[in-house]
Amino acid sequence: MRCVFVSDMSPALGHVYGLRVISLARAMAARGHQILVIAPVADPASPGENAQSIADKIAAHDWATPLLLELAPRDYALLRLQRSQSAPGLLRRLATAWLIAVEGGVHGDWAAAARAAHGPLLKAFKPDIVWANFGNLSNLVVGQQLARAAGVPWTIDFKDNFANYVPGGLHGVLQRRFADAAAFTSNAELHAGIAARWFAQPHEVIYSSIAPAMVAAPDGRPRRDKFLVTLIGSTYADDFLERFMSGFAAWVKAGGAERRDATLFHYAGAAETNVRAAIGKAGLDCVASVERNVPHDRLAKLCHDAAVNCYIWATFGFHHKALELMACRRPLITFPGEHPETFVLAERVKGDLRTCTDAAQLTATLDAVWDAWKADAIPATDPDLSSVTWDAGAGQLEQVFATAIAGR
Repeated sequence: MRCVFVSDMSPALGHVYGLRVISLARAMAARGHQILVIAPVADPASPGENAQSIADKIAAHDWATPLLLELAPRDYALLRLQRSQSAPGLLRRLATAWLIAVEGGVHGDWAAAARAAHGPLLKAFKPDIVWANFGNLSNLVVGQQLARAAGVPWTIDFKDNFANYVPGGLHGVLQRRFADAAAFTSNAELHAGIAARWFAQPHEVIYSSIAPAMVAAPDGRPRRDKFLVTLIGSTYADDFLERFMSGFAAWVKAGGAERRDATLFHYAGAAETNVRAAIGKAGLDCVASVERNVPHDRLAKLCHDAAVNCYIWATFGFHHKALELMACRRPLITFPGEHPETFVLAERVKGDLRTCTDAAQLTATLDAVWDAWKADAIPATDPDLSSVTWDAGAGQLEQVFATAIAGR
């Protein structure tokens, strides 16, 4: 098959947001399919591809691997208003609603860039199908418009909760807008069930696998000089974050000088401002470090060095990070809950997932990990990731595509 994958973020950024698209693209290419990935430029200053470079790259490409084409978003007047911090809030909200209702999404600059590439792209590469991921609504518009121009079916990948990122009054509008999609995929039963409230197409759950760097060696050990505790990813609800930090700070304090001096806390994710505030409010007195999202190789080193990795639960979405962190062969704490689907996945891969609903459970779990670390008894798990490989996911995607193409 010849397939176009549409990503709302460039895989060249190197972090989790583009991982699913490029990893499944590589796995599909390894199965003999020709996969072209289009995405916005990773560097905002880049001019992106032009008609000649698109034609040249497609003609010269070895399809044993996917081809990534980065396109530069085009200036869009209404977007300047919608994104302006100086414009009145009501005006910006009205602009957002107009863009979604009329154009299908608020990233018309990206949709415009993709439309400009239709001619050279479809002249050099004639796809059988298009697959667009729901990282944002405009990305679905890009996939839909490209498929229509090519006269081929298109499919949606709901890797996020559709209901959570779309204003409630516009669900019906978007249901009608994207009703011509042949099928949809998702990265979780949770997200598939939510999307199915509006989209009746056939669907398949394809779990994202793991960046290879995240898989710890069986004989890997956590740091011995410091009891490293990580908090990874977005924190979603300040209440949950503050409760976690308060419980953690109390646990450190209860252990006296020995625990204070031995413990190192490190946060990596997009909520660094919130985490710094929560650390200060909790009065955490061990050494603490905070940084933004990091590339997978650095994140892997951090999580492999840890005695325990943690994340804050989001009630509205599935946490792919659970699988990645279980691959680190360290205990994983989620606070203050998790969806049943994640427990099932943890059992399936034999991961060490420990859910703490309150400070008392957090204290007990940290005590157990602390004792194991002092006895050099970590790692505690040997996960079996064989059922959640990217190749397994590509096999599922292959069937979705074949059915959609045959139906056309």
